[in-house]
Amino acid sequence: MIAALQAQAAGAEVVIMDRGAIGLGTNSAWSAGKFSAPNTHYHPEEHMRNTLETGHGINYEVMVRAIVEEAPHAFSLIRALGVELEETSQGYAVKTSRPGLIPGISLVKTLAGEVKNSAGIEVMTGLYVTEILKEEERVYGIKGFDKTGKLVVMYASAVVLATGGAGAIYLRNDNHKDIMGQGYYLAAKLGLALWDMEFVQFYPLVIAEPGLPSLILYPPSPQEARVVNAAGEDILRRHGIKNLNEAIMRKRDEFSVILFQECLEEPLYMDWRRVPASFWKNHPLTRIKLDFKKKLFAISPAAHFFMGGIRTDESGQTSVSGLFACGEVVWGLHGANRMGGNALTECVVLGSIAGRNSARYALHNPVSERSLKELSKDVWELRSSTKVTLGEIRQRIRETAWIYAGVVRSEKGLKEGLAKLTMLQRQLKGIAPQTVRERAEKEDLISAAFVLKAVLTASIARKESRGSFIRKDFPQQDDLNWRKNSSLTYEWEREIFSLNHYPSG
Repeated sequence: MIAALQAQAAGAEVVIMDRGAIGLGTNSAWSAGKFSAPNTHYHPEEHMRNTLETGHGINYEVMVRAIVEEAPHAFSLIRALGVELEETSQGYAVKTSRPGLIPGISLVKTLAGEVKNSAGIEVMTGLYVTEILKEEERVYGIKGFDKTGKLVVMYASAVVLATGGAGAIYLRNDNHKDIMGQGYYLAAKLGLALWDMEFVQFYPLVIAEPGLPSLILYPPSPQEARVVNAAGEDILRRHGIKNLNEAIMRKRDEFSVILFQECLEEPLYMDWRRVPASFWKNHPLTRIKLDFKKKLFAISPAAHFFMGGIRTDESGQTSVSGLFACGEVVWGLHGANRMGGNALTECVVLGSIAGRNSARYALHNPVSERSLKELSKDVWELRSSTKVTLGEIRQRIRETAWIYAGVVRSEKGLKEGLAKLTMLQRQLKGIAPQTVRERAEKEDLISAAFVLKAVLTASIARKESRGSFIRKDFPQQDDLNWRKNSSLTYEWEREIFSLNHYPSG
């Protein structure tokens, strides 16, 4: 939305497209609305230093510097668009329009309203993009299908990818259910490399109760909160954790490991029965149909954020001319781990950069319409060659990701996961979708399997632990041999990834 508004302001004709409602189908909508960014309390150099420290030495420093320098302009922009912000000690927080409203929803609704009211932006929903059209290393549009299954082709001088990450490929995650790595897959089909895909951030405390949404339990948690097993044993006390909020804020990865390993043995629960009534005043969880004041509810660590992705330059453009990207799909800012608040900052700042520069590119590089005859035919298979269903494949992919590429990994497990995934991909190929919904679901699963293959492949190669990446068989960070970034390029004929490593900097 930021990119579209900036591109329109720069004089471009803009179309923003999504399979669902603009804004609400994103992770930003469920966020706490906090931005890490320079302000009167937080010096730009301090923001940069903290980002690099959290990234454990493998951030792309050019990207970090560009985002820190652009941040003041970007936050002035979203304020001008009507987003109410208040300064914090290390950035900004969204002021909600009413008590109890999730800040992220207030944020995206404000921006979606600006998009809707902008005369220069056309909004198209119900579209599924299957391909970015490219000729001679330059994009010229997109191809996909609408909610009736009809072929859709849109010619454009520039394309901006703002597709998010791939958290929903995991059994336990707090992402929107449709965020399954589609942007990574679209980029790889153009020949672009995927960087640092082994680095996935997990959040330690997410609701895992059947029938309830997988929402993060943001700090501060009440002091009276306890994490227990079915027998009522206090898990925090067992591991010597005296302060739950300190564990979440300062030792998030270690805490996720503890809870992940405990959850492999038996379910864990949050106990808020001792929490005082004052805690619940205007609390968002009061909107959920469970009496948290009287009942235990299941919790688990969950996949939260992908640090890896597509490489762009300081203008937001990839190595394919006319293709820009912003948000979580982009690699470089976070390194081995993401500092809290930098996800929304990345969206706002890179959205501003990509929108402005894609418009400039498009205005100086007009594209002439190609004949539709040049495009491949849109053919559906009519008969499946396997009895397994898309729902079963989805569940198995998510289980494979969680068990073998989850919080704690090992070479043995990663290789087992890769073997299981290969079988699942073979079964997926044999399923012929019978409806438009099934077709979209199959496309999602193709992307999910592809991204999981990237995570597994890069994880096998990295023989150390760093940031969010934890190898049980290589528990130490190894700066001498592994202070470098992974780069995966897919060889489509051989159906394997080619992997290289480059010194970080």
